[in-house]
Amino acid sequence: MDASTIHQYRFVLCFLGLGLIFGMISVAVPHFIAPRSRGEKDTFKTYESGIVPERGAWRQFSLAYYLYALLYLAVAVDVIYLLPVAVVFRTLHTWQSLVEIVVFVAILAVAVVYSWRTGVFRWD
Repeated sequence: MDASTIHQYRFVLCFLGLGLIFGMISVAVPHFIAPRSRGEKDTFKTYESGIVPERGAWRQFSLAYYLYALLYLAVAVDVIYLLPVAVVFRTLHTWQSLVEIVVFVAILAVAVVYSWRTGVFRWD
């Protein structure tokens, strides 16, 4: 790289360097100022609020919870992408954009129907 290329990217390199410095500072400062444990066994319990835990924090959950969460995440992300398109649609008024929106919603509907048919929404 010649000097003119580096000169053009000086702001990018500056922000990259500042980001790395701030990242390292945010990791290093708590290491030095955080209080350390003195070997007290209560700090390693699941709850430190005075409630005696009955069992450990690691439990097995049904796979349906994870599938339901993933489906919710997919629908939420799709709605986030759909909202700006619906706002801009007022100014577009073209059939192509309407078809694209309908295809997008149809794909989302197929995913929901498939999940419904496979039993993701049943809490057995």
